[in-house]
Amino acid sequence: MTVVYGAALGTLILGVGGRLAMRVISMATSGATGFSFGGTLTVVFLGAASGGAAGAILSVTRAFLCRWPAAQAITFWLLLVAITLRGLRPLDTLRVALFLPLVVLMGILLQIVTRERPTAPA
Repeated sequence: MTVVYGAALGTLILGVGGRLAMRVISMATSGATGFSFGGTLTVVFLGAASGGAAGAILSVTRAFLCRWPAAQAITFWLLLVAITLRGLRPLDTLRVALFLPLVVLMGILLQIVTRERPTAPA
């Protein structure tokens, strides 16, 4: 389920938010205006795929580092940020300032909605 939640959050936050961030970058660098339907679908799909990948990373870190919550969190966030920075091309201040908060928000919400909740005694 973590991958599904990741894909859903990725669609909303990384896909839609990423499309808006790309619009800001476009206006700031070239002054281009407008959205294309195909471009928007591509970005939203990539947001879903990236969110699903984040969900998979979270699942793996939880499975293999279940005894060490701090190592689990550190590994998840290092991988998430490293993959994000790797994907930003060219890597500049504007792109980092626009995309990294989206990734952090998605990562936080993913951890919240997928955390294990104690069950009430029967």
